[in-house]
Amino acid sequence: MVSVTITTRPSANRLVDTTMHNPKETPLTTPVMSFTVQPCNDETVIVHVGKALDFRNAADFKAVCLEQVQAGIRNFVLDFSDTGILDSTGLGSIFSLYRQVSPLKGQVVFAAVSRPVQVVVQLTRTYKVFRQFPTVEAARDAL
Repeated sequence: MVSVTITTRPSANRLVDTTMHNPKETPLTTPVMSFTVQPCNDETVIVHVGKALDFRNAADFKAVCLEQVQAGIRNFVLDFSDTGILDSTGLGSIFSLYRQVSPLKGQVVFAAVSRPVQVVVQLTRTYKVFRQFPTVEAARDAL
């Protein structure tokens, strides 16, 4: 049995302890999907991303979106209003979704982009690929 404690600094004001342990033991934290899917019409859904889209839940995000694509959804509005963390893995899962819906003439758009997500969008120049809207309603109406 190996235990390792990693301390990271997500912000200058607080420390977060993440402990890795034997997977046969009870997990230290139960992973929770931090996003929900809200249907708009037969071809469009709104994905409320939640607090984070990062290495911890990017695979779940991809799986949920793939289910939606297989069900005929081709337009995705990503609501980032409550999102404080978007890392490279999360961004990669969004690009994966984009690659799935583009051949279907579908779209992935960003809505209500929070300040932390906006920083990532600007640094990565993601705004050149994904249209951004000030509200979920504006994004929905544009599709």
